[in-house]
Amino acid sequence: MKSKTPGLPRPTLKRVMAAALAAALAIQPHMAAQAANHPLTAVRDVNIIDYVVNVDWDYDNPPTQQDNPGQLLDRAYITQVIRTVARSKFTATEGRHRLGNVFIYKNGQFGNNVDIRMINKSDRSAANISGWGTRGQTSYNYLAYSGAFESVDALGKVINHELGHYTYGLYDEYVEAGAALKPSDPGSPSGEDTPKNTAMNNHLEFVSLSTPADYTNPAERKTAQARMMATQSDGTGGSAWEMLTRPPEQDPEVARGQGRTFFEAFRGVDPKTLNLTRPTTGFDADLKLIFAPAPVFRDVIVVDRTLPAARLADLMQAAKTLIGQAVANTQFAIVASPATGSEPVAAFTTADAAGKQTLTAALDAIQADTAGTFNALTAFTKAYELIGAARQAGDPATLHLLTGSEAQVPAEAASTAKTARIAVSPLGLTGGSAEARAMRAKAAVLQSKAGASVNLTQLAQFTGGAYNSARNGAEAAKDVTRALNEVHAKAVASVRLDGSDALAANGSFSTQFRIASAALDGAVDIESYFDPADAKKLSFSLTAPDGRVFTPANAPAGIDMELDAAEGVFLVTIGTEVSGRNGVWALKATSNAAMVDGLSVDVSSASRLALNSEVTGGVLATVNTAPTLRATLASDKRIKGATVRATVYNEDGQAVLENLVMRDDGVAPDLRAGDGEYAVSLKDKLKAGEYYAIVEANNDGSAVIASLGALVKGARAEETPVEAFQREAEVSFTLEATATGVLGTDSTPTPTPTPTPTPGSGDSGGGGCTVNPDGRDASLLALLGLALAGAALRRRLRKVDRG
Repeated sequence: MKSKTPGLPRPTLKRVMAAALAAALAIQPHMAAQAANHPLTAVRDVNIIDYVVNVDWDYDNPPTQQDNPGQLLDRAYITQVIRTVARSKFTATEGRHRLGNVFIYKNGQFGNNVDIRMINKSDRSAANISGWGTRGQTSYNYLAYSGAFESVDALGKVINHELGHYTYGLYDEYVEAGAALKPSDPGSPSGEDTPKNTAMNNHLEFVSLSTPADYTNPAERKTAQARMMATQSDGTGGSAWEMLTRPPEQDPEVARGQGRTFFEAFRGVDPKTLNLTRPTTGFDADLKLIFAPAPVFRDVIVVDRTLPAARLADLMQAAKTLIGQAVANTQFAIVASPATGSEPVAAFTTADAAGKQTLTAALDAIQADTAGTFNALTAFTKAYELIGAARQAGDPATLHLLTGSEAQVPAEAASTAKTARIAVSPLGLTGGSAEARAMRAKAAVLQSKAGASVNLTQLAQFTGGAYNSARNGAEAAKDVTRALNEVHAKAVASVRLDGSDALAANGSFSTQFRIASAALDGAVDIESYFDPADAKKLSFSLTAPDGRVFTPANAPAGIDMELDAAEGVFLVTIGTEVSGRNGVWALKATSNAAMVDGLSVDVSSASRLALNSEVTGGVLATVNTAPTLRATLASDKRIKGATVRATVYNEDGQAVLENLVMRDDGVAPDLRAGDGEYAVSLKDKLKAGEYYAIVEANNDGSAVIASLGALVKGARAEETPVEAFQREAEVSFTLEATATGVLGTDSTPTPTPTPTPTPGSGDSGGGGCTVNPDGRDASLLALLGLALAGAALRRRLRKVDRG
């Protein structure tokens, strides 16, 4: 058999699961909402961090460095830079964290869904604070700044400084000359600050992180780090090591919303007695650079055959769309449960034209088995074996679980996926009864050796996948395509998500959306999904901003319209060359007879300017943190000044909070004014339960690129206006009874214990930048345990029906 990804040992599945189970038996009862930025990013053995890197060039056909024509940007150059990063991190953390596997992709593959971006341009390097573990959050590291190139040593140290923000949630400790101290932006350095001799000030001169000794003098406690992280009113408690060694729940209230991660490597360190030895020997003991110039996506579709035939048919419609939308560097295998004779249903098959036909035929052969029992553990085991036999270094892997939204899986299925770096993206079809839900939960618990199960939301969060639930085949097809783009990190930004119930004879449905210029939005796809049985009933038209109406019969050059009746998809592409494309468009669907089912519309642009949303707090795992809905509007830099609103729905699809205005003004719960992150508090507004939010961002032309945030020390760039555009996002979340800020909570949750310091522990072991909030971790073992212990029954119902 071919070897697995380096750093992931090749024990049998039984041994992997046994290790996960053993790790779980003494762990906390709540599962952290962990969604990896990239499935190969991880902490292993407590002290080793595996990072994912992309560079925006081809290292096998290397260009020269910006402002340095004598330097080729080949593999040797990248190796030198990463070795500097590894040494710097090892020294800064006093040997408690060292780099392990570093996966390196070229030509910007995976976009912002990596930990480190290396960009061959001149600009101010950047990082999302506490971005670790959050999809779309990263560090931006430019190879030149202000007309001068960064040396190998300087760039490596810049990256380490940015990782201080991104991985650990540290703020800067330098002075920003000429910058006023703004109460609404405490996380930015100012001209009044008192610099510290640390890597979060001058990374070229200093190698360590701050300790309490750096903040002894009350007159010298003015830094962004202290303003955000000091636990006392006199400014004490805010040094880097004091922050790293305490749970995020004990951070000041102003900082809790950023979602900082606590790493087990720092447990037991007493910052007051910490002896900085600044070690270097052994920094590369586990370091391995893995160049992956042409990774193959290996995806396994896991089909639950126990659903009734009609519901299974909707899932098969989605599966066919999933395969049909995939690019040729994707390989699919198909597994079903209950098994259909000799599994798998289909071995790994490349998604070229011939392969798609083969895979579609295999899906057509799958029949419902309502008398059987769905066994996720058995099905996942087969999927893991298929992936393990085929996976090469740097190949991402995903399981697409097609089932009912009422389903649960044994906790070991989730923990083993996490260990093997496999993302699980469940698609749950709604319509299951309360009785079915209870039976599914009981079956999953009985299948689990630990007697624990996880629901589909937890499964996706824990493994870095994307969870969607759908009411019908049209929604399922749309959602599974979105999930594919998300986990494969395709540069796609959602512009509009919409849909309709089944149309009556001569009924119609129309949705509007705004398209920006080719420079901002690139090519735009409008995908309308429906039951294939309705294909002959439907006709579509597209209205341009100037009022012209197009159909497949009169579409001009640059606008493609295609009906795929077999898959149930009508696809419109508006190319970059289309004149007069800026403005509001409309897609209209008309039915000449009553439809079998509804239709869904997904408008997306080939753009990295995206709206991402999450809910922090409101669960027992985040003690003392009230629920807050946050949204980030950004490409490589954030956008401020847009209008952002949200509507929250309950699990039955009923709006429970409407027209919530999300603000970027620095007033709590917003962390920093004008940084392109928008927030609204949900404190004491919702009861415990399952919800989802639709977030919409609109810019009428008044928004600008935010100069606040993660910028290398130096003159701030003028804020550049951004043309009018539209973005939309959807996020599901759970609120737990007795958690802070949840209605009906009568008791105060028990705080997480402070890590016990170990006295005398020995503890061997371009410029600064400001930062953008957001992020998540815990060691891998703790995560495995949390997954196995988490058994709360929760589900999310998604319903897009606003037409």
